[in-house]
Amino acid sequence: MLNILDLGFLSLALTVGFTGFVINHYEKHVPAFIVKGFKYGSFAYQGSEANFLQLIEVPKALYRHFYAFSSVFSALTLVYAILVYWFEFSVHGSIGFLLKLTLEQDEPTVPALAAILALSLLLVQCIRRCYETHCLQVFAKSSKMNMSHYLVGLVHYYAVIVATIGQAPLFCGSQNRDKIVWSDTKTLVLAIPCTIIFVWAWYEQFMTNIIFANLRKDKKSGDVITEEHKIPHGRLFEHVSSPHRLCEIILYMVLLILIPTRTFFCIFLWVIANQVQTAIHAHVWYKKTFKNYPSNRMAVIPNIL
Repeated sequence: MLNILDLGFLSLALTVGFTGFVINHYEKHVPAFIVKGFKYGSFAYQGSEANFLQLIEVPKALYRHFYAFSSVFSALTLVYAILVYWFEFSVHGSIGFLLKLTLEQDEPTVPALAAILALSLLLVQCIRRCYETHCLQVFAKSSKMNMSHYLVGLVHYYAVIVATIGQAPLFCGSQNRDKIVWSDTKTLVLAIPCTIIFVWAWYEQFMTNIIFANLRKDKKSGDVITEEHKIPHGRLFEHVSSPHRLCEIILYMVLLILIPTRTFFCIFLWVIANQVQTAIHAHVWYKKTFKNYPSNRMAVIPNIL
C-alpha cells in the first residue's frame, strides 16, 4: 500500500514528466498559463499572456531557503539519530507517531548504518548548496519562479530526510535495542564505493556552479559585472548542457542504493523526471539562443540524451 509520500512523489514525477514532454514537443498548443507556471529561469516563458501568474511568482534566489532549511533539518536529524543509536536515547513518541503516520510502516527496512551514512551524505550536500546559493551563485534579479516550485522544493527536502531515517531501526517499529539491525552485507560492501561516487558527483556539481558563477563575475575582482547568460565551458560542460543536473541524478541514485525503499524510489523517480525535463528545456534554450553552441553536447546524459 502506497503511503502519502509515495503518492505525492509519484504524482509529481508523472505530472512533471508528462507536462515537460508536451511543452517540449507541442508548446504552441499548450495554454500559456501552464507553460508560464512550468518554465522558469533562463528558459522562462516570454509571452505576454497569463500575466496573472505573476501574483504567485517569487524570486528564483529564494532557492536559498531550500538549503538553509535542509541543512538545519538534516543536521538536527543526524545528531538525533546518533543520540538514539550510540547514546541510547529513545525515539520520542510524537516523532514515532508522525513517522508512522507519514510512512505507514511497522518494521524497519534499512539498517542503522545505511541511514546514518545517507544522512551524513545528505548533510554534506545541503551545506554545500547552502553555501553556494548564499555566497557563490549569482541570481538575476529578474529571474522568477512559480510559488509551486518553491513549495515543492521545501517539501522535497523534508521528505528526503524523513524517508532516510523514518524506515530505520528504532525510528520504525519497536524500541527493542536487542533487535537492531546495525548493518547488512549490501551496506558493508557498497558503503565505500557509494561514498566515493557521491563525493565525485558532489565535487563536480560544485565545480559546475563555480563555472556558472564566474560567467557573471570579473575574473580579477570577483565582482558581479553582468546578469546575462553565456555559454559555459570546461569539465562536464564539454559533454552536457546541464552537468549540475546530471550530478544531482547520480547523487540521488547513490542515496537510493543505500536506502532502497519504495518511498525513496518514488522520490528518485521525481528527481529524474524533474532534472531530465529541466535539462532538456535548458538544452533547447541554449541551442536557440547561441548560434555557436557546441553541437556535440547532449542535454544531460553524455552520448545518450
